[in-house]
Amino acid sequence: MEWFDPTLNVRYLHPSQIEPGMRWAREVQKPIGPGGSMKPATELAPVWDISIGSSGGYYGLRYTFRLSTGELRSAQDNDRLPIDPLIIPENQPPHEGTWITNEPFGFHDNKPGVTPDRDYYTNSRALETWTSADGRVYRLLAYRGWRKFWVCRWEQGKKWFGPDRENSDLAYDQLDAIRTGAAW
Repeated sequence: MEWFDPTLNVRYLHPSQIEPGMRWAREVQKPIGPGGSMKPATELAPVWDISIGSSGGYYGLRYTFRLSTGELRSAQDNDRLPIDPLIIPENQPPHEGTWITNEPFGFHDNKPGVTPDRDYYTNSRALETWTSADGRVYRLLAYRGWRKFWVCRWEQGKKWFGPDRENSDLAYDQLDAIRTGAAW
């Protein structure tokens, strides 16, 4: 018997068969009553970004999947992954291009030994701001003493961060890719 809900359209797929808009299945615990009892349930999260690289070992390619929640999942070339392969419009990424600003504000707050996102945000200054035609606001931020740089997106009241960069040129390259429509 499979761990996922049998009424769902979940199948095991090779990583190369997965496309943006398909949904990744994962087992979660949901409360069933006031006494704190939990039961397993299947949660589906759309895949919004896929990248491929070398695994650095004997397993061939390494696939990296970014879910709509900002969560990062990876798989080797010999893995099979639980996926709902049906692509429906509401599961597609909301914008064209590479998803650079893919970590929701607060994503790092509960990780031990990691500076919380609020600290980065309050101790940074905007070097450049750009607004897209549909109202998304992007800011290139520099953290204390110009040690780290990153691009942030404000959209519909939510903040999303891109990966931090040690070099301002890499962060400016990301902002330029967003301006030209190659990323978001």
